Amino acid sequence: MIVQNEEYLKKRYNVFLIVLMIGLCVIGFVLIASATHVLDTGKYKLVVSQFIWFCLGLILFFIFSIIDYRILTNFYVIIYLIMVGLLLYVDINGISILGGQRWIKIGPLSFQPSEISKLLMVIFFAKAVSMQENINVFKNLAKVLFFAIIPIVFVLKQPDLGTASVFVAIIVTILFVAGLSLRYFYIAIGIFAAFIPIAWEFILLDYQKDRVRILFNPELDPLGKGWQVIYSKIAIGSGRLFGKGLFMGTINRLDYLPVKESDFIFGVAGEELGFVGCVVIIVLYTLLIVNLIKIASNCKDKMGSYIVAGIAGMFGFQMFVNIAITLAIMPVTGIPLPFISYGGSSMITSMASLGIVQNIYRENIKTMF
Repeated sequence: MIVQNEEYLKKRYNVFLIVLMIGLCVIGFVLIASATHVLDTGKYKLVVSQFIWFCLGLILFFIFSIIDYRILTNFYVIIYLIMVGLLLYVDINGISILGGQRWIKIGPLSFQPSEISKLLMVIFFAKAVSMQENINVFKNLAKVLFFAIIPIVFVLKQPDLGTASVFVAIIVTILFVAGLSLRYFYIAIGIFAAFIPIAWEFILLDYQKDRVRILFNPELDPLGKGWQVIYSKIAIGSGRLFGKGLFMGTINRLDYLPVKESDFIFGVAGEELGFVGCVVIIVLYTLLIVNLIKIASNCKDKMGSYIVAGIAGMFGFQMFVNIAITLAIMPVTGIPLPFISYGGSSMITSMASLGIVQNIYRENIKTMF
């Protein structure tokens, strides 16, 4: 009976993927608790809030795991209109938090449409690319890119360069898996390189330019814009091999690191869990992404393969950029660490994404084993 139950689970769910997801979420709960000093204050508000979002995300995970992804993608036009509509509403009537107009408030709740739009972009773009007979025909490529650029423009207007870059990572990943000729990527890189001085002069805002300057020399404004970068490096470096211990980080306890429950939570991990703890987190993410790549490569349906690849690109890019920012390798942008950073929009989007992956896994299980 036990063997039969195990076989049943294997046929319906990739259990290893679920274990990785829950493991990362548990690490997030612990780090958020430490970042918000729950042992000292007794205030568990953010931890409880994150757990509620986790429970809602888990419900969405199982809902999407039983909805046939091919039925879902049949509504790709509606999905696209919802994505653009949400981003347009933010542009017109969104609320500003931390200097960016990126949120919609409904009663006591607020959510970030650009986070949800990441998954909507994956579904839409995967479907759009799969409908093209040959993506290497310029007309076909231009058509799908035209529609993909519109939501990116809205996100850039918020302004949210970090989320816009995630959209680009999703698009690039799906096009690569779809077999787009490398010459298009070379051309895109050339155009991007030529566009950098133009963007610097005419497009980037002053605070965005300052983030680049601070990256190379945080001492330009050590008590202001360079503060996060400086203390993030100090926190991670001071953790050494095994860390100072949970809830024992000096930089964390003194609140020298801003936004440490979300964007800079890896800094808390570095100080309190040390190099070993950071490596464990990175290994978990790597296993997650490798598992997604394996599922994508074994899909009998190219659209399913594109969706899983897009989700892998989304997670991989966010993980890399978030960690790179805390290590002062990249300029500061608001990109959360999936499953670990505090935030309901990110948690729900991430777990719903893996729910869709589970459905694709189940529908293609016969070709995988």
